Amino acid sequence: MKEKLQTYGKAMLVPISLVAIGGLLLGIGGALTSEVTVKSLGLEWAAWSGSVFYKAFMVIKGLGEVIFKNLGILYAAGVAFSLAKKEQGWAAFSSVVAYLSMLMTLSVLLKIHGYSADSTTIDAFISQGMSPIEATKASALFTTELGYFTYRTGVFGGLAVGFSVAAIHARFYNTKLPAALAFFSGTRTVPILALLAGGAAGVFFYVGWPFIGGMLSNFAGFVHSSGLLGTFVYRATNEILIPFGMHPLLSLPIRWTQLGGTAVVDGVIVSGTSAIQMAQLASPEPGKLLVRAFMGGNAIINFAIYPGIALAMYHTTRKENKKKVAALLISVVVSTVVFGITEPILFTFLFIAPWLYFLVFAPLAAIGEVLSEFCQVSIYQGNIKDWIPFILRPEKLNIWPFLWLFPLFFIISYALFRTLIVRCNIKTPGREDTAEDEEIRLYTKQDYNEKIKNGTAAPTLSEGIIAALGGRENIVEVDNCISRLRIILVNAELMAADAHWKNNLKAMGVVRIGKNAVQIVYGPDVCSIAVDVREQLGIS
Repeated sequence: MKEKLQTYGKAMLVPISLVAIGGLLLGIGGALTSEVTVKSLGLEWAAWSGSVFYKAFMVIKGLGEVIFKNLGILYAAGVAFSLAKKEQGWAAFSSVVAYLSMLMTLSVLLKIHGYSADSTTIDAFISQGMSPIEATKASALFTTELGYFTYRTGVFGGLAVGFSVAAIHARFYNTKLPAALAFFSGTRTVPILALLAGGAAGVFFYVGWPFIGGMLSNFAGFVHSSGLLGTFVYRATNEILIPFGMHPLLSLPIRWTQLGGTAVVDGVIVSGTSAIQMAQLASPEPGKLLVRAFMGGNAIINFAIYPGIALAMYHTTRKENKKKVAALLISVVVSTVVFGITEPILFTFLFIAPWLYFLVFAPLAAIGEVLSEFCQVSIYQGNIKDWIPFILRPEKLNIWPFLWLFPLFFIISYALFRTLIVRCNIKTPGREDTAEDEEIRLYTKQDYNEKIKNGTAAPTLSEGIIAALGGRENIVEVDNCISRLRIILVNAELMAADAHWKNNLKAMGVVRIGKNAVQIVYGPDVCSIAVDVREQLGIS
């Protein structure tokens, strides 16, 4: 079960690889086509709006909108592609066929029963006697997507199609048919079945979506009505799931589906906290970004809590190790602040003192999220890379509370972790004083290179990884997400000890999930490492 959850979580991350660049394009284009922003830069709006630059930035904005207005079909194709073991191109193609089939089926059924884009507007429902709130909820069930008037299934519809097509593909991609039908054998069978499956999905969503959509709307209402308590529970749970690689199962539905709430932006209904914020970013209106997007806590973690922990680690290290540890921690903090890569510090505590992560860090991060929301912070994500497009629209942000929240949580984190490290004698990097403590040390790149020169490391990193996994015959599947190798093994007991991964193979941490699934944390270099390992194994 845990192995399947790992695979599903990884599959859900695939389309998100486009979100960062989409957000950047949307932010830059939205900023420089907004009258408010252009005037704030000292430019004349009338001249700017008629210039070639304005038209160019409108195109850039449109490129960003391509991502956020088509997340459903992107998820369908991305999930099917990611879950397919072989013939991935056919799986992705078949998912597109299935998704379009689902939309067409829904459109036809809605038309047969008298629904149209004009009859499902908020004003139309109000004219039928509904209250404005009821009319908004009813209208939120409908949309026009890829030219089809349909239910607003969005990412949920994409996930349903993606997982369904992946299952069909796994079962039928190598099907053998009689000679008379041989042309449709093998991979050609999959899109045919996907077409039918998409139609079935359309019927299912036609019958079930009013209930499902209403249930999601009510759940989102419950989360929002639970106030700051709900915020605390969400952030704490998300942080607890991160080490197991299962946090996308919680965070992505909140960010991109009705579970995160629904809002009307420029007359268009948008669902999901991140989708709402992106729509608000692109809007020419000067209103603030959605506050309850569970984003402010990310900034507090990256800019205050982790740097405070890093300083505590530095000040508690042995005198002779301070320079080495300082070099290590500075690079880690820069990576955290600029790119949001938190695994180095996270896994240091997770494997040395797990209780410190789960019982101290997670609640502290949740309190940061609560205070951020209480202070009405409006921001997207929590690192400089993701802030770039939003900085161009300062009128949409409220980050002034960070002026006191960052110092507060930095001081609290520093004092709390320094006290616990010393009193509990936690062996953070640089505090090792005997050979028996060696396995919990974090080694620098120089240490690794010296091992290679001495012949104690594998000839290449990819070969070393394969050997540490128990050899080629012990490896079933190799994939990756943003920062981790995600691997399925025949027998996890044949895998090397965690210390070997950290000391000899550059790994930041190891997470064992269930009996046969494992995740190796490598940070932003993981994509190239995964490619090298797959090439060594001869798999695609």
